[in-house]
Amino acid sequence: MRLFYATDLHSSEVTFRKFLNAGKFYEADAVICGGDLIGKMVVPIVKNKKGVYSCTYYGSKVTIKKERDLADLEKNLRNAGFYFVYVNEDELGRFTEEEVDRIFQEKALEAMTGWLKLAEERLKDTKIPYYIMPGNDDPLYIDELLNSSRRMQNIDGHVVKIGEFEIISISYSHPTRWQYPRDISEEELTQKIDELAARVSDMDKCIFNFHVPPYDSDLDLTPELDKNLKPVMEGGEMKMVPAGSVAVLKAIEKYQPLLALHGHIHEGRGATKIGKTLCINPGSDYDQGALRGAIIDIKPTGVQYTLTLG
Repeated sequence: MRLFYATDLHSSEVTFRKFLNAGKFYEADAVICGGDLIGKMVVPIVKNKKGVYSCTYYGSKVTIKKERDLADLEKNLRNAGFYFVYVNEDELGRFTEEEVDRIFQEKALEAMTGWLKLAEERLKDTKIPYYIMPGNDDPLYIDELLNSSRRMQNIDGHVVKIGEFEIISISYSHPTRWQYPRDISEEELTQKIDELAARVSDMDKCIFNFHVPPYDSDLDLTPELDKNLKPVMEGGEMKMVPAGSVAVLKAIEKYQPLLALHGHIHEGRGATKIGKTLCINPGSDYDQGALRGAIIDIKPTGVQYTLTLG
């Protein structure tokens, strides 16, 4: 059986379109997305009294004087995973925190609705199953929408058969400094894992699809940040520290599934063995419009993988 796995798409339009094409392109028997589907922020595109538009993202200000050029700006923002809203200068100054949250939810649901519709159109002629789940960044209000998809199955919190194998999936993470919607304690995460693992019939043919990687596994190395959220430098380079979950590490050590698939740490691209379990994090470059993934071939002789970039 051949799987294609990718994760942390973060609302990048071009990256999601590549994900939809991946099953056929890589000749996969099944395609899996490991979470973090929504974007990070809404970018205001501000129209001033002279009719000039401007916005700031990635620390740079973009100015648009001709309305016909706005379509390119919108495309660039969506491909980088940003949402956008048009406002004038007076409206921008009156935004409350509640209004910003309302606009973000509206834009996130609008974009996700578009993705699900696109999936139905692009995948209607293929029999390759597509499995998807949220990640810890994703607010709970997207679950109902994901569950409504007729073409991509939300497998979060379920045991699902893929051929002769079973896959268990968990979107939640241990606590992070950003307090994302699906951050829970390590103890709660352990409980969720144990409850699903108890329903697995054969752990030798089980795949863990856990959004967060195991602690100190090299799949969870990320830049250490100071109190101002700036990278800590050491010897002229960014200091890297582990940021994975102890609960996930202990679960892999305890249950020793055939395979473990992870995301969450975009810089943690790679593979490692924990006991007999092969653990993979394909990483993410969603903001560059690149789809990082992993082709996984499960054969009687063992599991082979290839990390991809497309």
